[in-house]
Amino acid sequence: MLKQLISVKDQFGVKHSIQATVDHHFENTQSYSHVKHITVDGEDIRPSFEMFFQSTLSGKIFKIDR
Repeated sequence: MLKQLISVKDQFGVKHSIQATVDHHFENTQSYSHVKHITVDGEDIRPSFEMFFQSTLSGKIFKIDR
């Protein structure tokens, strides 16, 4: 697994630059389907089917900002 900085927006439209853990295919494709989880304030958040990331600590919902 690799670490990559990506940009996400929360449900209020605020942009955040966060660390994502991606598989080795991400490097070649840059496809966000290869994101395994994002890390926000020390919490690892796995994506839902729709590629939304919901924090259980803060309640915020994040989406990758393309």
